[in-house]
Amino acid sequence: MKREIGEIWGEEASDKDEVVHVRRRQGRSIEKRNRILAAAAQEFAERGFDGASTRSIAERAGLRHALVIYHFETKLGIWQAVMHYVINWYQEAFTQRLAGLHGVDDVTKLRLLQADFIRIGAQHPELHWLMSHEAGHGGERLDWLLENVLKDSFRLFIDLITAAQDAGRYIKGDPTHLHYLFLGAAARIFMLASEVEAMTGRSPFTPEFVEEHVEMCQALFFRDPVN
Repeated sequence: MKREIGEIWGEEASDKDEVVHVRRRQGRSIEKRNRILAAAAQEFAERGFDGASTRSIAERAGLRHALVIYHFETKLGIWQAVMHYVINWYQEAFTQRLAGLHGVDDVTKLRLLQADFIRIGAQHPELHWLMSHEAGHGGERLDWLLENVLKDSFRLFIDLITAAQDAGRYIKGDPTHLHYLFLGAAARIFMLASEVEAMTGRSPFTPEFVEEHVEMCQALFFRDPVN
């Protein structure tokens, strides 16, 4: 039996509507997942892994607890997703910056990457808290972080410090030790923001303060070229 054009068009329209509905559902799912990750980043930054709970994360996100479990299954699953989410954001910015420095000498490259690290830390101090909670304790989570997230950028910084030392432009000492000294100098002031503001009357998150901090940190480690 010959089908009417209107019937066929109706089926096509129905198919298109279904595609639209699917895309809308997917968009809502992504939006909720990102809300969970943002809430979990704050929860883990403030309380650490052991102090955090999936129910508190759900409350922060304004979502049902069952939905949090649906997306990530366990607290460890949420934590791993958060670390990928937060640190990969930094890694992507780091990678893009590095790509733009092709042909730049190692000393300048190190200066610019360390300055970026400080500025990003000022914009996202939760990154420092997340790492601080894990770095002070050994175990499987730290092993996972080192292997899956931190290893490559760590190696790059050590190589750049070594190259800067060879050029006589960086303070002498074990490059790994110096890298951790830089991390402490760069990050700690943002982790103590309330105390810093109370004692100085200045927020460490203002652009002026951040740029002063960049200059001071780099003055501790870089050396002028020898005549």
